[in-house]
Amino acid sequence: MSYPIDTIGSPYRRVMETRTSYSSPSSGFRSQTWSRASPSSSSYKRTFNVPVARAYGSTVLSSTDSLDFTQTSILNGDYKRSNEKEQLQGLNDRFAGYIDKVHFLEQQNKQIDAEIQALRQKQVSQSQLGELYDQELQELRSMLEQIHHEKAQIQLDTDYIEEDIQRLRDRFDEEARIREETEAIVRALKKDMGDSALVKAEMEKKVQSLQDEIAFIRNNHQEEMSDLLAQVQASQITVEKRDYQKADITEALREIRSQLEGHSTQNLQQVEDWFVCRYAKLSEAAEQNKSAIKSARDEIADYRRQLQSKTIELESVRGTKESLERQLHDIEDRHNNDAASLQETIHQMENELKSTKWEMARHLREYQDLLNVKMALDIEIAEGEKGEEGEGEEEGEGEEEMMVKIKLLALNMLFTVVSCVYLSAFENKPVSVHTHSCMHRIDLNLITYR
Repeated sequence: MSYPIDTIGSPYRRVMETRTSYSSPSSGFRSQTWSRASPSSSSYKRTFNVPVARAYGSTVLSSTDSLDFTQTSILNGDYKRSNEKEQLQGLNDRFAGYIDKVHFLEQQNKQIDAEIQALRQKQVSQSQLGELYDQELQELRSMLEQIHHEKAQIQLDTDYIEEDIQRLRDRFDEEARIREETEAIVRALKKDMGDSALVKAEMEKKVQSLQDEIAFIRNNHQEEMSDLLAQVQASQITVEKRDYQKADITEALREIRSQLEGHSTQNLQQVEDWFVCRYAKLSEAAEQNKSAIKSARDEIADYRRQLQSKTIELESVRGTKESLERQLHDIEDRHNNDAASLQETIHQMENELKSTKWEMARHLREYQDLLNVKMALDIEIAEGEKGEEGEGEEEGEGEEEMMVKIKLLALNMLFTVVSCVYLSAFENKPVSVHTHSCMHRIDLNLITYR
């Protein structure tokens, strides 16, 4: 924030739109108003109820309300000393009031400096609080990145587990298919075994029927032999011939019997051997498939338990992730709200600081105006004393007046330099920025007091 030095510090370039009145409660005089002329004329004008006015170079003091001095012959030596003392007393009272006003403004300046220092310290503490918030937010962001990394790792492990599960499912389907095929083979073998049992039963029935038939034929043969023997004995047939016939029949029957028994025994043995061999093969295959199915079931149960534990762990991690995300969102919202409130507070403090600087500049201008009024009053006092002393002491008074002017000029120049330093400090600029304006004001003061 910057202030134009010509409009703030110089009392010769500024237009007073409002009247500034200063009055002392201890003096019985009316308040006198000092007004500036138009901006084109950088001069003060002072009007008295006397015909003589003194110009100070290009700067002339002006007053819209004429100073109510009861005697107009200050410069002519016709006024009375008592009235002059009263006027001097009034001027001294006004000057004391101005001094009190200056002290009051200095106290206000000190208070404003203390407030500015407190605001700066508060702003520093708020910036430290913002750094703490930033650090906490950075930690939460790093934690969130770690959670995202763990989530990706868990997702990768889950994909691997799902691939293993899919592979096990394919293997399980293959084993189930093999089991179904084996069960189909077992069912077919059971059916074949049933058919073999039926064939065996039929063969046993046939063997039994053949044995019954053989027994029947044997009985018939015995009966026929008995009948034939009886007939032979009756007819006296030779024994040789009968023995020959008997031997032929017996041999034929034996041969038939041996053939039937051998064929039946051979068929039964073949069927029984085939059935036993087939049953052994099927039992062995079923046992192998049963052990493989059992191991596959155990492995599937193990993988199911692992999948369940990983699913529970994944759900837990998801819950933790969602909770941390909610906490992060809450912290970010709170941080944004705090940052917005802190930013608003900073803006308010900056505005207050600007208003304070403007107030300080205004006080400086008022102080400079008061100093100019004081110097003008000192000049009037010196002129009054000169008129009182008379014409005879003009030469001595001239030197004294010159010394007063030199002192006032030095005081005004000192205040000009101090005001430039103050303005440089307010605007945070080097003193060299206001050097030109300061030298211009010093030149104006030199012109005024010549």
